[in-house]
Amino acid sequence: MGDGLRDGKNDFVKYAKAYEEMFTEDVHTVSEEPPIQIKEGKHVVYLENESDGNGKKEPLVFDVTTSLVKGHDTNLGAIISYEDKNELERLRKNISRLESLTVMGELAASAVHEIKNPIFSIRGFLQLLESSLIQEDKRREYTKIMAIELDRLARLVDDFLSLTKEHRKKYDNIYIDKMLKDIMNLLKPQFDLKGILSHFKADEVNPVYIDADQLKQVYINIIQNAIDAMPSGGNIYINVYSGVNTVITEIKDDGIGIKKEDMSEIFKPFFTTKESGTGLGLYISRRIISSYGGIIKFESEEGRGTKFIIELPGVS
Repeated sequence: MGDGLRDGKNDFVKYAKAYEEMFTEDVHTVSEEPPIQIKEGKHVVYLENESDGNGKKEPLVFDVTTSLVKGHDTNLGAIISYEDKNELERLRKNISRLESLTVMGELAASAVHEIKNPIFSIRGFLQLLESSLIQEDKRREYTKIMAIELDRLARLVDDFLSLTKEHRKKYDNIYIDKMLKDIMNLLKPQFDLKGILSHFKADEVNPVYIDADQLKQVYINIIQNAIDAMPSGGNIYINVYSGVNTVITEIKDDGIGIKKEDMSEIFKPFFTTKESGTGLGLYISRRIISSYGGIIKFESEEGRGTKFIIELPGVS
């Protein structure tokens, strides 16, 4: 039909009549040079689509509405609007896929939760087995290694469950300086054991409106990482101050630092450089901070330490 429309006025009239007979009784000529004909009303248009790589060719679907613009004695043109039905279909498929993933996640969380029971049972019997062996028995070393690995598995299970379970947030006005002082007191035995000196500085800052337990989990994760990064002792510097409508916390250590090739990985789930780590601590921490509209980032140099910066909206 496309070639015929360009053959001249007589051919245009012929094809316009055929178009009218096949599709509609309401066809208007907008232009004869070049020939253009408009079908008024609402239409569904299907266009051929390229293969998606799997050999499948699903057509592109559009709802098209055309309205004629008329002059005194001629048709001036047409207004054409369309709605992309393909995007709606993609959204429907994505929702269906997300629902499937949600079900799979719930099943996985249930399975992981059930793993905890045999872990505790095995751990208990290992302790009984170890206590039954004489001090010189080399098998005691094997039971210790098994217990360490079971403890690591238990931590992994706990971290995974904290990702999947629905946490009912209990919002409150939290003063970060006070919370950090309590955490430092809680971790002081670890500081003393590893020869770590803590340095704390805090300006007068506004509170943040947040769930205290979740924020405490974030700070403990980061400070614990700092402790692990200084096996031979060192310093931890904590500084709290105000930003622009925010409260900023800096936690710095002078430990081993982060390798350049690892910097893009540290917030990814299950990435860890520690033998006993689960690789979920920083991933969970970033999820928590982001859920409150905050930002967590870091600066590090291998061999010279790491600084984490946490910025949260303050309450005015």
